[in-house]
Amino acid sequence: MGDEIQMKQDKLVEVKSRFLPEDIGTPESRREVYALETEFARTKKNRSWFFYLVAFGFPALIVAATLFITWRVQEKHNQVELAILEFEEIKLKDILDATRNDEKNLELARRELESLRARYREAQAQLREQTATEMAAIAGLPETERQPQIRRIQEKQAVESQKIRQEFESKIATQQKIVSDYEKKVQARQKQMAEGVAKAESILSNHERLMKLRLDKQQAEYEKKIADLILKYNPNFTEPELRRIVASEKTNFVAPRMPTEPFAQDLAREKIAASAQINKLRNTQEEQKKLIARLREIPYTNSVAPALVGIDRRNREITAEYEALLLESVRALRRKNEALASYRAALRELADREREYGYVLDARKSTRLRIYLNPSLRVRPGMRAGVFRKDDEYIGDIEIYLENDEPMAKVINLAEGKAIAAFDKIYLEDR
Repeated sequence: MGDEIQMKQDKLVEVKSRFLPEDIGTPESRREVYALETEFARTKKNRSWFFYLVAFGFPALIVAATLFITWRVQEKHNQVELAILEFEEIKLKDILDATRNDEKNLELARRELESLRARYREAQAQLREQTATEMAAIAGLPETERQPQIRRIQEKQAVESQKIRQEFESKIATQQKIVSDYEKKVQARQKQMAEGVAKAESILSNHERLMKLRLDKQQAEYEKKIADLILKYNPNFTEPELRRIVASEKTNFVAPRMPTEPFAQDLAREKIAASAQINKLRNTQEEQKKLIARLREIPYTNSVAPALVGIDRRNREITAEYEALLLESVRALRRKNEALASYRAALRELADREREYGYVLDARKSTRLRIYLNPSLRVRPGMRAGVFRKDDEYIGDIEIYLENDEPMAKVINLAEGKAIAAFDKIYLEDR
């Protein structure tokens, strides 16, 4: 026993020496006193401003960043015309799911209620059937014995009926309350659904009105741009003279008739214009007609369409007028050529009868004498000829040259006191 006490004391000393300092067990040892003022004074000297900068600056930076991000998110949110959050707040899908779930539970509760009522009616029917069976069983007994049995059966029926009623009425009432609760929930859900649908329709209606306003504005801008483009490429003439011209134009007009009498050979024979030149002019005019006709197929508006009609009509009229004028000129040329042919025939007949080389026809210009030479003669440019009035009356000398294949002459010298006149005779020196 003493050994066990000693062992416990030794064990306690060992534990104390392990967990407690040695000076705890020494009463005379000096105890250390922990003074808060002293410790604060010591730590004050070791204070670091960097710590305060980090400690206060980091929260300030977090707050500033949070405010900036919040502002940016709000700006982005304000730019959304149809706010998705508004639809999220309505939560129509969640309401619809909850309504369907409540309607399903209501249907199940109603079925359970009908089942309880059916079971109640069935229990009552079984009780009545059992009572009827018992009544039938005692029907053959004497009256004195049967009456007590009837009272007993009736009392038993009343007790059983009361038990059944108490059992099922409690269950039916509980189930009826469950059905009523679900009906209230369904009604509340339907009301919430109707309000949510109305709110969603209001949001969509507002969005549609906003979009319609924007579309109307954009449509008006586009229509104005289109009108400006139309006026740019389909202008309305403002000059009074041009307005008068285009106002008188009609879409359809009768093209003037072109001359059908040919005259290209006459112009070519007179070296006025070659047939190729005339054909080129006519081809150019036809190309112009095709270009104008193609332009008239384009649905121009304002003053451009009647202007094209006027250009086409005037082009055809000008062409027809020039063709007519040219034809009249050719006819006049034919008449003059016919007269000249008569004069040439008369001169040739005169030259053959008088046996002369030729005559001076026009002597008004000394450098450009118009002469007639017998066509049977061979005349070369540069030939010299003498001019006589009578066979022995010398007038002067001339030099022959050709102009447009017609013989002409210029005076080289004149006899003293003489001047060349019409119908002076020509004598070729070198034939």
